[in-house]
Amino acid sequence: MKKIALLLLLLSCTGVSADWKTFFHGTPPAPTPGPPDAKAANVSFAAAVTVDPQIMDFMQAFTEAMRIHDGKPLKPRLSEKYTIEDLPDDMNPVDFFMQAMVKLKAPEEIVINSIEHQGDVRVATMEFRAPERTKTRIFKFDPTGKLLSSDFFKLQRHGG
Repeated sequence: MKKIALLLLLLSCTGVSADWKTFFHGTPPAPTPGPPDAKAANVSFAAAVTVDPQIMDFMQAFTEAMRIHDGKPLKPRLSEKYTIEDLPDDMNPVDFFMQAMVKLKAPEEIVINSIEHQGDVRVATMEFRAPERTKTRIFKFDPTGKLLSSDFFKLQRHGG
């Protein structure tokens, strides 16, 4: 009993601030990007959509970041208000974005099908086309062209 009390006293004095998984297993290594893809995805606007230079600029940078599997060049293009739906409060959305960019597989083509204005926010609906499937994604941009949110990255929880 004295050993348990002593152990608890030592732990409280050392200021253990990590979660139990980190405490026992250490900090996991940063994800390692794979080799760069041969080319970035082609970005275009559907025929009925007016070209938005800020969105085009962001998406070209986004496709290049996907190609090289590195989101760092996009960091200045993320709004200070950047969010990811359902992300726990203790997680940083920008850090999650950077981790996801290392792992994701780039499409061959991105077609911007619509841009709607919701106040100062521009909501762009896009198709991400790859040989195996096409996915529709929504990106929201602030007035300066910085990314506010998207449904491109989704948080997945796995039981442990």
